[in-house]
Amino acid sequence: MSYGNICFVLTPTQVQPLRRKLHGTITRELALKIIGAERSAEQIAFPKESDLSLQLGVSRTVVRESMKVLVDKGLVEMRPRTGTKSRPRTAWNLLDPDILAWQAELAPDTRLLRDLCEVRLAIEPTAAGFAAVRTTTEELDEIARCLMLREALPQTAAIENVVDLDLQFFSAVIGASHNPLLVNLNSIIREPFRTTLLYSFRSTRSMALTLKAQRDLFRALHRRDPVAASKAAERAVGVAMLAVEEKLKAE
Repeated sequence: MSYGNICFVLTPTQVQPLRRKLHGTITRELALKIIGAERSAEQIAFPKESDLSLQLGVSRTVVRESMKVLVDKGLVEMRPRTGTKSRPRTAWNLLDPDILAWQAELAPDTRLLRDLCEVRLAIEPTAAGFAAVRTTTEELDEIARCLMLREALPQTAAIENVVDLDLQFFSAVIGASHNPLLVNLNSIIREPFRTTLLYSFRSTRSMALTLKAQRDLFRALHRRDPVAASKAAERAVGVAMLAVEEKLKAE
């Protein structure tokens, strides 16, 4: 690469990060098109590799690598006779972190909002029950700290701050369950679920009900009562589910 009389040479170690960045950009761009089309009940039939690389302004190698990623994630199928086409949502790897993030980037989708709430309903009450019998003193102190930070927020606090502290509280509870699978599931859906709450969690009533459920949950954990802890976590998720439904009906 040259500019004037100065010559710049990219070494292999410099080229690789650039290629990965370009590859990630193209993969995301194609994925967003697929997700958007699927929401409109449309299927994308992609042109052949050489034509697509020209349209995108990248090499065929980048297109090939991006398509391989999309195939692995279930977004695309490639067949010799029918070519490369997008696949329906039922075929996607829905717990894939990239797919969850890409879906959250677009305008909120009814199915995604409800699915995320239902996954939380499967995770949080179960984790809370386990946490009631497994949590350590240090973990209980951390949960109490999260609750105190949430209680200290004024009613006029930005919704982003409220949601972040709510998620911090429940992540601490899930961590206290000592179940690595539940912790991993929570980390996968945390950011998309945050988007869901930012979209739907607007009324002061919803925030107040969630805070009350958090207080009840902490007291149950302190008493080592798994049944009460599970019920309190279920109420908290239920508030989020109702907020989503109300938002969708209003629209």
